[in-house]
Amino acid sequence: QRREAALRQLAVRLAQEVRNRGQEAVLEALPAFERRVVHKALEHEPGVTTYSEGEEPDRRVVIAPAD
Repeated sequence: QRREAALRQLAVRLAQEVRNRGQEAVLEALPAFERRVVHKALEHEPGVTTYSEGEEPDRRVVIAPAD
């Protein structure tokens, strides 16, 4: 649960940076469960969108400015 909380905090902080800079942020490779935590943490966050890219086990979450 601490890992989940840390991931949520990281996601929100990176979302703020993405909004400020207008550039994507790419997280380290994460397992599916942890990627889902990041996606869920930011699903209602204004100004950003998330998606996963790459192949397992190196699949990463990208936080990008919303169109």
